[in-house]
Amino acid sequence: MARLALAFYFRRLPTQQQQRRRWFYRFSAGAIAAGCVWGVAGVVLFTGENHGQVAALSIVLAGITAGGITTLSAVWWVALGFVLPILVPLLVQFLLLGTPLAVLIGAMLSLFLGLIVITSRRLSRIIHDNIYLRVSMSARETMLQESENRYRSIFNYSPLGVLHFDEHGQVTDCNGKLLEILHVSRAQLLGYRMLSRSADPSVAAAVREALAKGTGYYEGTFYLPKASEGTPLRAFFNGVHSAGSEMVGGVAIVEDFTERKRAEAIIYHQAFYDSLTDLPNRRLLIERMATLCDETQTEQQYGLLMFLDMDRFKLINDTLGHAAGDDLLVQVARRLESCLSEGDIVARLSGDEFVLLALFDACSESTVDVRADTYMDLVKQTLAPPYCLASREIAVTPSIGYTCFTTATCEHEEVLKQADIAMYRAKNEGRARLCRFEPWMREAMC
Repeated sequence: MARLALAFYFRRLPTQQQQRRRWFYRFSAGAIAAGCVWGVAGVVLFTGENHGQVAALSIVLAGITAGGITTLSAVWWVALGFVLPILVPLLVQFLLLGTPLAVLIGAMLSLFLGLIVITSRRLSRIIHDNIYLRVSMSARETMLQESENRYRSIFNYSPLGVLHFDEHGQVTDCNGKLLEILHVSRAQLLGYRMLSRSADPSVAAAVREALAKGTGYYEGTFYLPKASEGTPLRAFFNGVHSAGSEMVGGVAIVEDFTERKRAEAIIYHQAFYDSLTDLPNRRLLIERMATLCDETQTEQQYGLLMFLDMDRFKLINDTLGHAAGDDLLVQVARRLESCLSEGDIVARLSGDEFVLLALFDACSESTVDVRADTYMDLVKQTLAPPYCLASREIAVTPSIGYTCFTTATCEHEEVLKQADIAMYRAKNEGRARLCRFEPWMREAMC
């Protein structure tokens, strides 16, 4: 009753107090004391004359011993401290009787004691192994749970999109960031087959690489089926193996390139376009000319390069103000754009200088001059009407110099130089002049 009361008190203690070492010693002392009490009972109740009483006593003590080791073998020396005080005195008493029956019973008790000790030892090892396994499994489960919690935290709050897919390339899970990147709902994305015929071929190739070789990469504008707009992104695909090294699917990390593409477009536009008129600048014009004059080009075309300079532009700037001058340049740019055909380009070099590049398809050398004259007339007619500047109608004429060339066999620097020389010749002859480059003009400038 005292041990039961102590056990009840122990169960009601906080866990931290239960783990104190003194409770283990109290348990051990109580178990050994109980064994000693049973051993004393075996001595007191043992009478050699009453064989029935001795037999009953032996059975009871053996049962107590067998039952005790099943609960006490977790600590082997405590189990021995309980068993030995019970059986050893009883065994000694049987041997001291000296009768053949008593000696036989003593021998059997000795064998029983040996089996009890061996069984207790084995039970102790089994219990310790089970405890170790349970503790290890609990620790592993805790670690797995912590790892799962960490991954879920990264999965849910990552600034990058994350998706899971199975061995067939079907999306099985995704985080909220990916839905935000693709502008779709979870129901639209889950179950999507990235290896189907309707899927993006480049994405399908990256998924196959991940499932076959472990990694895959995609970069481009991704379109979901029935989506009106695509999303610039890049994705890193990684295969996932099972415990048996079997490919069971994969994970993709998706980065949104929308802002990057927008920034690249802005940088490109700032580098290759004029900020006032939004026309291509000198750099883009030269790159285009260099491409046309590349001798590796297989297609040969005839081209027209025209330099324009607006007459009296400085006077307009000085009298009406720079705002009116800028407005004039913008209006000229819009009019020149209306003259362009597919493949043509108009650029603003600097100040009031513009360059127009036109290409003639299906044109022979004999007809290129006719096509060039027709084009020049169109440009002159387009620029001829007055311009509305500072609430006034003002007529502004251009001075134009031009040259004709053949693509793939020309030198772009030479073509640009010829048109520039022709334009300065037109300026020197007066306003509203149109001048085609002739070789003697170069010598005249020298």
